[in-house]
Amino acid sequence: MRRVIYPFGYPVFFARRAGALRQAARGKVWLLSVLALAMGAFSPLTAFAGEWKLGSAPNEGAWWYENDDGSYAANGWFWLDGNRDNIAECYYFNADGWMLSETVTPDGYSVNEAGAWTEDGIVKTRVVQETAQNQTEEEDMVPVTILAGGRQFEATLLNNASTQALIAQMPLTVTMSEMNGNEKYYYLPASLPTQTQSIGAIHTGDLMLFGSDCLVLFYEDFRTSYRYTRLGSVSNPEGLSEALGRGNVHVTFQIQP
Repeated sequence: MRRVIYPFGYPVFFARRAGALRQAARGKVWLLSVLALAMGAFSPLTAFAGEWKLGSAPNEGAWWYENDDGSYAANGWFWLDGNRDNIAECYYFNADGWMLSETVTPDGYSVNEAGAWTEDGIVKTRVVQETAQNQTEEEDMVPVTILAGGRQFEATLLNNASTQALIAQMPLTVTMSEMNGNEKYYYLPASLPTQTQSIGAIHTGDLMLFGSDCLVLFYEDFRTSYRYTRLGSVSNPEGLSEALGRGNVHVTFQIQP
């Protein structure tokens, strides 16, 4: 049985405690929701660590979030950094722990098709306090250039064993194959070190390793249940989808001088 964890660590936020709190007025609950979301939008936090899970029958296509301690998100809003890029998005989960998407939440906020809280179509985010490992990886990020479809894109790679092995092969020109209308992939001639994790949300411009030898460059946003090793991302992915096209494409990865 999944163990519930309450959002922000405070069941009182949802006026679900016994006694007098059960009599809290809807207006007070709404005000607390507004304050919590507003404060969250402007301050760093330590987001709940865990991974996204895809529901099985009879809940195919529904998503829930399992924390590292075995508990799961339920009964309201949670700031989550599912892909561990140190940027958290805010998601609403019902009493059974299922994420809401493409709707208006009970307290009146909009969430997009990926379940993230939006205002005027813009996803609200928060900076996540970095762990020592993340700080090491990101303080020494390596700038690279990606050439595709006659366009040049600046990107950064994390400083980890996987990227160090990839950088050793640069400059690298490969023919990347099309997959699912959202990614290009290429099987490297040799395996790289891996540190796989459940990513949850894929963002345009993400560069990842599937398995130990499949280099993947994503050109659309979507949600996934697959596990990847994060390598880096394109700094400004505007125009990346058009440059990569919908078929196979020659792509060059090179270290910036």
